[in-house]
Amino acid sequence: MDYLNKVYYKDARKMEELPDNSVHLIVTSPPYYNIKDYSLDGYQKKIQGKKPKGQIGDISDYKEYISSMLLIWKECERVLKPNGKLIVNAPLMPMFKKNLDTHYNRHIFNISADIEHSILNETNLFLLDVYIWNRTNSSKKLMFGSYPYPRNFYAQNTIEFVTVYVKDGVPVNQLPQQIKEDSKLTQKEWVDFTKQIWNIPIPDKSDLAFGTHSAIMPEEIVRRCVRMFTFVNDIVLDPFTGSGTTLKVARELGRRFVGYEISETYRKVINLKLSPALY
Repeated sequence: MDYLNKVYYKDARKMEELPDNSVHLIVTSPPYYNIKDYSLDGYQKKIQGKKPKGQIGDISDYKEYISSMLLIWKECERVLKPNGKLIVNAPLMPMFKKNLDTHYNRHIFNISADIEHSILNETNLFLLDVYIWNRTNSSKKLMFGSYPYPRNFYAQNTIEFVTVYVKDGVPVNQLPQQIKEDSKLTQKEWVDFTKQIWNIPIPDKSDLAFGTHSAIMPEEIVRRCVRMFTFVNDIVLDPFTGSGTTLKVARELGRRFVGYEISETYRKVINLKLSPALY
């Protein structure tokens, strides 16, 4: 299995390096819709690399953005083992009046719901669970709307969704007892992880990708997903590797990993997160 513990810098719509039924868990966060330029730094100011062709986050038509991701979800379905899980972190995305041909002030794109609709209608995956990530240190910039008067009142948009899908089939349970023991969750973890609202802060300057990547997934989200749905030595995939958080956490927890990232811009920070390098 020479495809393991590697990052492929290419489009994940074709993951031909991976055999069918080869991955236990997929944890990912797709690029935001038409709002962030991933060739810029984390502050969206300085150019730090070439913009790759075919980048899904650059698609200007929302329906095309959702349908383009479906090709990746179908590949995820193919490579997942029976009973394997696909976990997708996605936000609510407000689009303001300047981007809309309407009098009204804004429209919310529920990216998580539209991905869910796409997956459940176009693949054979099942919806297993939905968690809410409450960003406990979200920006203090408020959307004032018609403040201090009623009618146009906006929520602060401090949550994202962590949606769990499962591939049908019977898992292989003939694991060595030592692997089971090494993978056990504590009682506190079991209680905390099964709560449907996860209070987790946005990554700060302690993250190696801070200032380099504009949408870093918290390590704690990945840690929970890996602990909940895999045993030690299982295989974890991220088709939108970004800054490499999923791969870093999987490795630290004794799991094997595979990543796909279309942008070479993040090679340096991914290598930092995975150092000392395994390949």
